[in-house]
Order: sequence, then structure tokens, then C-alpha cells
Amino acid sequence: MKKKLGYLFTNIMTLYFLISGFSVLFDVPAKLKRIDLNAINSDGEIAFILIYTGLMTGIGVTSLLLQYFSGTWIYSALLTTIIIGSFIVFRIVGSIMVGSLSSTQINFLAFEILEVTAGVLLLTKENFKRSLPYLS
Repeated sequence: MKKKLGYLFTNIMTLYFLISGFSVLFDVPAKLKRIDLNAINSDGEIAFILIYTGLMTGIGVTSLLLQYFSGTWIYSALLTTIIIGSFIVFRIVGSIMVGSLSSTQINFLAFEILEVTAGVLLLTKENFKRSLPYLS
């Protein structure tokens, strides 16, 4: 059962990263507006596409390939959990630096906390140290 939940989690996270990344390509101004950003010109839009789409789809493809080549969900879950965890840390750091936490940021934070919690629970329930020979 844990194995099925692990694969379900990593497949959902992979889809999340891929869909989130590719969705930008369909309407850049709407995505910028959704996260309350503005691009001054087309160079800014291209940079946003490069950074956001490149990052999100890169993570999604990496997660998928890790799962495929390793034959286990553990590495993909570890990757996506750490990355979402870093989103949480730097969303909070950024909010402290700016001096506020908007409702948009709170919504993202709540969702990310759920994702990380699920990943951490699955990984701690799976004794994944056994799959990492150099940690033995």
C-alpha cells in the first residue's frame, strides 16, 4: 500500500510541475497577473517563461526520469519534497524581507505545506535508507 501511495504522490507531483510549467505558455499575462507580477516588455515575458517554465518542467521531467531509471518512487518523492520545502522557506523569507504575507502567498503556502507533509510522511514511513547503499 505504501508503495502505491508513493507512486501516486510522485506522479501527482510530476503532473503538478509539468502542468504548472506548461500552463504559462498558454497565457503569460494571465499567469503574471495571477501571481501579481508585471513584465515591462517582451524581454521580461521571455525571461519569465524561461525561468518559470524551465524550472517547473525541468523538475517534472527530472522527477519522472528518476522514477523510471531507479525503478522506485523514493528519489522522485525526495526531490519534489525538498524543492517544495525550499519554496516554503523562501516564500517565508521573501515575505519577511518585504514585510507582508499576502493572501496569494498564504494560499500557495498552505498548499505547499500539504504537499511537503504528504512527502515527508511517505518518506518516513518508507525506510528509504535501505535503498541508499552509501548511507548504510
